[in-house]
Amino acid sequence: MENYKPAISRGITMGVIGILVFLVIYAIDPFLFAKPAGWITSLAINFIALPIVFMILAARDCKPNFSPYNFGKAFNAAFFTGVVSALIALVFSVIFTMVIDITWEQGVQEAALESTQELMEKMGAPDESIEEAMEQAKVKMEESPKGIMAQLIRTGQMLVWYAILALIVGAVQKEKKKEELFE
Repeated sequence: MENYKPAISRGITMGVIGILVFLVIYAIDPFLFAKPAGWITSLAINFIALPIVFMILAARDCKPNFSPYNFGKAFNAAFFTGVVSALIALVFSVIFTMVIDITWEQGVQEAALESTQELMEKMGAPDESIEEAMEQAKVKMEESPKGIMAQLIRTGQMLVWYAILALIVGAVQKEKKKEELFE
């Protein structure tokens, strides 16, 4: 594990920055995550920009600790970064939704429904279609996991995404074999 310390450090940094991004968006508008601007911003930063940058940096920083630096080691370095970040995000999310703002999760769901209804009205959808869509969304929302279970599911989804990114980073960061260099 000593060889992967840079990956763990990068994962901690990525997790903390992700929390700070969340807190800034939350401070601007707690329910901004229910609107396209909020979730697109969160998606772009927390699921694309931060993981790509920090996984690449982690794989690069771990490279001097291994000889040869093969795909598996590069993948592990990148994936460990994502795992550490995901664990930090999980702990923060549980504390946030269970202690800091216990009504936030429900509020975001309600704001998302309102945002969807407004969008459908702007697009000129018939009232019957809007009512039917809202009822279906409410039923789906009531059936969806909440609290810690919801956080665990999101963390699992994040880890799958991080594994995909780590596969790409590992393939790019591995040392090229001498015969590959001359082809």
